[in-house]
Amino acid sequence: MITISRRALRTAVLWRAMRAHQWAKNLLIFVPLVLGGRSTEANVWLHAIEAFGAFSLLASAVYLMNDIRDLQVDRQHWSKRRRPLASGELSVADGRKLIVICCLGAAATALIAGWGCVEILAIYLAASLVYTFWLKREPIVDVFILSALYTLRLGLGVVATNVRFSPWLFVFSIFIFLSLSLAKRQTEIARLLMRGEEFMPGRGYRASDGPLVLTMGVAAMIAAVLVLVIYLIEDAFPFGFYAHPELLWGIAVIMFLWLSRIWLLCHRGQLDDDPVAFALKDRLSLFYAAMVGAIFVAAVL
Repeated sequence: MITISRRALRTAVLWRAMRAHQWAKNLLIFVPLVLGGRSTEANVWLHAIEAFGAFSLLASAVYLMNDIRDLQVDRQHWSKRRRPLASGELSVADGRKLIVICCLGAAATALIAGWGCVEILAIYLAASLVYTFWLKREPIVDVFILSALYTLRLGLGVVATNVRFSPWLFVFSIFIFLSLSLAKRQTEIARLLMRGEEFMPGRGYRASDGPLVLTMGVAAMIAAVLVLVIYLIEDAFPFGFYAHPELLWGIAVIMFLWLSRIWLLCHRGQLDDDPVAFALKDRLSLFYAAMVGAIFVAAVL
């Protein structure tokens, strides 16, 4: 029987250790459902919710594995040292027990969702382990792997809801998450420069890599917006899912404004090292998200 100490059982500690705020990324699972024109089917939503639950639990298990792996490095990091494992709020033993619980919960939920979901989760787990124990220390490769892992969420959404596959949507996902991952690295590099250090602990980057990372990140941002426009023209408009498809152009504009804001704040040194955590607390980012949702609703009606 798996038991966790009373100290670790505090809900806030477990919530933070599992990085539940990162589950917002898993909302990508619902994107194929909405864009595929099946948003009015209750049973499809149920399958998507099952996939969301399974993926979220597995992602939390991977985060915990990563935190245990990087425990000493995280204790030296300006923000990661406040994580439950690094700060000592959650013991390594309890962290390992929580990993087992999350994995069992993810497996059970995935089996309910179907074998396609199980296969996608197995690919995600294998790729995440390779990233955690090897590729996260390889510059440039690490951020590409992260963008691919994010894009797997879209793949899970396609499999779980059985909607039409759009290659342009997947390419857009690769570029936007590549840009956001590079923004995180650029923020970490900027903090190296502020401290007068050259090497990033636990990573393969140097302070001198800043200009290259900045250039690649902005280029990926522009590519993401361009591919989104191509997706709208090639996939969203022709297939008749929307009553007013012309409204979708507003999403491309909002995406450009939001990503530009991320990189502006990154360049100024005002960005949190986690763009997702920043977006969940930033009022303008939340406003942009609400606008995107309103545009989708207006385009469908």
